[in-house]
Amino acid sequence: MKFLRYFVVLLLFGCGFAPFAMGQQTWRVKVDAKEFDRGFLIQKLNEHGADHHIKFEFVKENFDYRIAYGTGQAGAPYGPVVATASVTKVFDAKGAELFEFARDGRKTNEGAANATAKEIIKRLLRLRSAG
Repeated sequence: MKFLRYFVVLLLFGCGFAPFAMGQQTWRVKVDAKEFDRGFLIQKLNEHGADHHIKFEFVKENFDYRIAYGTGQAGAPYGPVVATASVTKVFDAKGAELFEFARDGRKTNEGAANATAKEIIKRLLRLRSAG
């Protein structure tokens, strides 16, 4: 019985530190975008990267990935702007294109950056697990 109590205490104590046992990855990226769009994308990449134990380090050279990112406004021919769209291309360190995608129908540039960051992380994780 005493053994069981020690085992339960050890198990609870060990589970409390389990999240700290996972190592955090650091991905060095270069973001080619307008200053306004770059700020939103960087913020969202770090927010969503934390969920996967990924920290993004933004550099101008010696990067793992280069992200080309841009947003635009789509409007009706006879009315106000109705949506924000984004186009993203991601390249590896040697300049080879890894993937490209677009996100349409977002209400704000921040919403476009949010959807883009989630997609970038999802695709890079998939590529890294396959390779």
